[in-house]
Amino acid sequence: MNLREMTVDQLMARRAEIASAIDTDGADLNALEEEARAINEELQRRAAEEARRASIRGMVAAAGSGTPVAAPAQQGGTVRSIEEIRGSREYRAAFLHLVKTGDDTECRALLTTNTTGQGLTGYVPVPTFLETEIRTAWEQHRLLGLVKHTYLKGNVKIGFELSATGASIHVEGTAAPNEEAVTFGTVEIKAENIKKWIKISDEALEGTTVDTEGYLYKEIAHKIIEKAEEILIGKITGSPAAATSTAVGVPQLSANPAEDTIVNALALLSAEAGDLHIAMNRQTYPAFRKIELGANYMIDTFEGLRSQIVYTDRLPAFGSASTGDVYAIIGDFGDGAQANFPNGDTMSILKDPYTNAEADLVKLVGREYVGIGVVADKRFVVLKKAAVG
Repeated sequence: MNLREMTVDQLMARRAEIASAIDTDGADLNALEEEARAINEELQRRAAEEARRASIRGMVAAAGSGTPVAAPAQQGGTVRSIEEIRGSREYRAAFLHLVKTGDDTECRALLTTNTTGQGLTGYVPVPTFLETEIRTAWEQHRLLGLVKHTYLKGNVKIGFELSATGASIHVEGTAAPNEEAVTFGTVEIKAENIKKWIKISDEALEGTTVDTEGYLYKEIAHKIIEKAEEILIGKITGSPAAATSTAVGVPQLSANPAEDTIVNALALLSAEAGDLHIAMNRQTYPAFRKIELGANYMIDTFEGLRSQIVYTDRLPAFGSASTGDVYAIIGDFGDGAQANFPNGDTMSILKDPYTNAEADLVKLVGREYVGIGVVADKRFVVLKKAAVG
């Protein structure tokens, strides 16, 4: 009889028979050992399965009654917080099982039965290991790492001074100066889901273990960061040249690489723009460098900002850009832009086994909730390709 078809009592009885049989002369010890091991594994599987059922029954009962259910202590008497569970290797393994199969039972069981009772709010959080990968990806990215990060709930409104009268000197005993007239504008940062995915074969996903899962998360994080960079650059290049009541100004300069292009661009920035960087495609660099070569390196076309160049493929190379295209951005990314994470440095992962099923590929889709905005006037200037001739 197949072990799966036997009752627990039958399995226990057969294990007792094996214990007696091992002392019989001529007993096939190898076969008995293998059978005993199989019985033990089957009993352990059933015990774990029943524990999961009990956990789910508890969750269903708690949800139906509206009454919190006291969380039982973990084996050994230690009760852990949800954060401790999320940081554990066992939770990473359970989450990887969720990614592979779509079954979140193991994750929910760990979060419900082994914690101090904070409860689960309807979603399965990612392991802290994955949050670390996301945070590291943002911080180490050369461009997005410069942007100010906030963690404010909901949409964020940033006020800025649109116009104002200047200060005046007041001589003692004379009439009070006129009250300063100030007009404010407001920029609103609306968070949205950045969604990107990677494709992986069924075999590669199935062969992924807790020790090798990092490459999946790093690749998904990389894709999300690429999209975030695209959004940031789009917000800068899409800003009006002069500030309005709902948008800060980003001056525009139509000029091709020349001796004075960068210096003329810098002149359009606010005096408050401090930590300046140049964002450009790597293939744009030679267009400026050739000018210095022609002048026998007696000039610096980058005005001392050569070490502050950040390369990005989200901007076209000057040589392939069309007239009117933005090919470089100069500015203070730390003061001029802001990324807000209403839900913190977290990300959700979904598995799509259908879209590319005919090619034996699955999609792992990562989502991160973030809002990116340009928040300070004249902190950036964009260089546009000018017509030639």
